[in-house]
Amino acid sequence: MSVHQAGGPVRIHQIHKLPAPYSDFFFQALEENPGIDFHVYYLWRGSWQRPWKAELARGYNNTFMKPIWGIDWRLLTTAWRDVDSFFIVGDWAHLPTVAVILARYLRRAPVALWVDTPVEDIKRPVLKQWLRRRFLEWLLPKPDIIFGTGRKARRVLLDMGARAEQFVDLPFLLDLDRPQLAAREAEIWHEAQKLRETVHCGPEGLVFAMLGRLAAIKGNDIGLHAFARCRKLTPKPLGLLIAGDGPERQNLEALAHRLGLGDSVSFLGWQEPMGVEAVYLASEVILHPARIDPFPVVILDAMNWSRVVIGSDVCGNVEDRIIHGVNGFAFPAEDVAALAGIMLDLAHHPEKLPEIGAQARKTAEAWPVQRGVAIVLEQAAKILTAKEIR
Repeated sequence: MSVHQAGGPVRIHQIHKLPAPYSDFFFQALEENPGIDFHVYYLWRGSWQRPWKAELARGYNNTFMKPIWGIDWRLLTTAWRDVDSFFIVGDWAHLPTVAVILARYLRRAPVALWVDTPVEDIKRPVLKQWLRRRFLEWLLPKPDIIFGTGRKARRVLLDMGARAEQFVDLPFLLDLDRPQLAAREAEIWHEAQKLRETVHCGPEGLVFAMLGRLAAIKGNDIGLHAFARCRKLTPKPLGLLIAGDGPERQNLEALAHRLGLGDSVSFLGWQEPMGVEAVYLASEVILHPARIDPFPVVILDAMNWSRVVIGSDVCGNVEDRIIHGVNGFAFPAEDVAALAGIMLDLAHHPEKLPEIGAQARKTAEAWPVQRGVAIVLEQAAKILTAKEIR
């Protein structure tokens, strides 16, 4: 008799690339649920793209893989033997994870993929693209479930070979209590006030912010051009905070200089969680002018903080969660004039900001972390039951 049949907790093994604040919060919630026996296996401890200094991978059972010849044999053995558990594999591009998926498939044991939204609209070498496409057409039908993020993820995954009945919507989930708690922390509050001062915006000014990796696909240059246009057309003090680092930072700093933006723009560099929270507190409007971005966490985070979001229409969560003019704004990707027009309207009509921010927060509140926990537990129990019946 399996653990599930006996009425005990469902054993869930989660494979994930590396620790991060948003996944830590979700994993802690899964760990705390009495109906789940939870363990996470990480591929890596960190990444040069996300050099977190904060202590992560805490508050839940976790193990960092130790591959030998490209495979974590201990994990693979667990995947092969523990047929009464539920495996969630958060990556398909590495040998240890592919080995687990195949082991579960061959054992007819429950396995799910958790893939966010695959990025298929970036240019890859022709041969690499062809091989990737054939590999995924072969791999994707094999898991019992594919957890993806929103309607865009569903469209992309079905086009790549997944079956409609496999898809389950599981977006990123954030801490709904954190904004209120952070606002009462003196250190974060004082840092937020300093940030406003760096871009010379007092209480009457309007501060925009862009957060995330400084890469071409994120469209920060589009945000800078739109900010420059907006600044020329209003006497109101405007500031722009840019939090993050990446390969485009030097180019963006040079662009800000050419546009004559001076001290109205501040490049803050990489920010730890407390620094990110200070940016949200310091700003009224969050820009996300990405050229490509499947389901950016920053948009969800900004709505959680009751901030007004202006996001490009290529972002999956702009499609899923933004109602233009009600709880945020969408604009056509790479359309500087459209973005600047929205920004200028908000500068001229700041009275709109509180209500739109409140509606953004209301949207965020529809996705508490327990909703995600319930989705995972329901799907695990359903698949385990189906396997037992067979």
